[in-house]
Amino acid sequence: MKTFSVILKLGIFPLFFWVSVFSLKAQTVDSTTIRLSLNEAVRYAKESNKLIGVLKTEESATQLDLDDAKMGALPRILSNASYQRYSKITLYEGVLGDSRQITKPPNANAGALGLEASFNLYSGGRQQSVITDLKRKGELASINTKEQEVNIGLQVALQYLDMIRFYFQERLIKDQVVRARTRSENINAFYANGKVTKSDVLRADVLLSNILLSETANKNDYLISNQKLNTLLNLDEFTKIIPVDTTSLNLADSLEFERLLEDYSGSYAILKARKNIELQENRTKLAKSFNRPSVTLFGGYGFNYPNTLIFPPVAQTFAVGMAGVRLTYDISSLYQNKNKIKSARLRETELKQQKDWIEDNVQQEAKALAIKYNEAVNRILVIKKSIEQAEINYNIQNTKYSNQLSLLTDLLEADNLYQESRFNYVQANIAALSIYYRLLFITGKL
Repeated sequence: MKTFSVILKLGIFPLFFWVSVFSLKAQTVDSTTIRLSLNEAVRYAKESNKLIGVLKTEESATQLDLDDAKMGALPRILSNASYQRYSKITLYEGVLGDSRQITKPPNANAGALGLEASFNLYSGGRQQSVITDLKRKGELASINTKEQEVNIGLQVALQYLDMIRFYFQERLIKDQVVRARTRSENINAFYANGKVTKSDVLRADVLLSNILLSETANKNDYLISNQKLNTLLNLDEFTKIIPVDTTSLNLADSLEFERLLEDYSGSYAILKARKNIELQENRTKLAKSFNRPSVTLFGGYGFNYPNTLIFPPVAQTFAVGMAGVRLTYDISSLYQNKNKIKSARLRETELKQQKDWIEDNVQQEAKALAIKYNEAVNRILVIKKSIEQAEINYNIQNTKYSNQLSLLTDLLEADNLYQESRFNYVQANIAALSIYYRLLFITGKL
């Protein structure tokens, strides 16, 4: 594994110290300061991020929809009660001829009290298709939640790495400030002895001021990055996060990268595409179910008044029960449902083609990241050498200027080159790590 070992070797600054992994509460120094490793930050974000909470709520809602659909397979039981009082019946002779009124036989009162039950024995697999449809929706909601978790995890990792970059840059800037102040003091001493002009003094002071401005800008960038991380972790905006995990600076070797490129089955884009195909295949089955007959078992028992089972009706209450099997078949479905089935099959084909495209796109993006990662690693090796050369060049120019053998311009250019090479080294490492975490996200392994 490659690390920032060159920084230690060159004595630029120490890496983060090792700490034991404790829970978030154990790491709390006070109400506004916490120490977090990268893995802890990612794990905590997956548990507390607001957007993830929204998707978990949706996941719970789809589970309730599924439970409701399963309840639909149980018998349906209906109760009914009614009472009517009829007006007198008007009878007409012929077509609206002479009329007369009589009381509805046997009297004007009527009522009923009953209980009915029905149970679906067969409906072409429609009920099971509805249950399966909601089950697939629940699985898709679960995939969406997990995808959002790793997406937030990626954002946290990138933000965490940004904070590390600003941390290292602050150390480099402080080191440059020390050099600039020492140089300014020496130049002022030279000027007092008449060895340099006022121009050199002014230029040294201007450079020191610019470095101090860079230091302020870097601190502000660190603060903004901290605030962004607080939002991702759902923490108070004033919480100060101290990154402490040096293992987050380790670079993956080529073998580990090759293993990531061998398996894309965990990619959430691919998982969602496959689940959408399963969902559409089930909907095709649901469309086909309307072409099949339905068989229902039914029964009931009730009290009725008056007795209308005989003629003329009798003023008495009677109780009667019934049970039977009902077979229904919608003949019109043979032509009315035909296009629905065809469109459902076409959507299956469409989703399968889309899945193939997504798989190709994921593989292409992963391979592109692998190429850029190797490029970043090679850049790190080149920058290591350039740091050594830039440091030697700076020391030579500093010695020459101290002996009045070179111009201040040469010394300042050497200092800028030395500082830039060290900045580039930090940025190259962070860039390589960012690529690595993006690849973990794409392959679903973050």
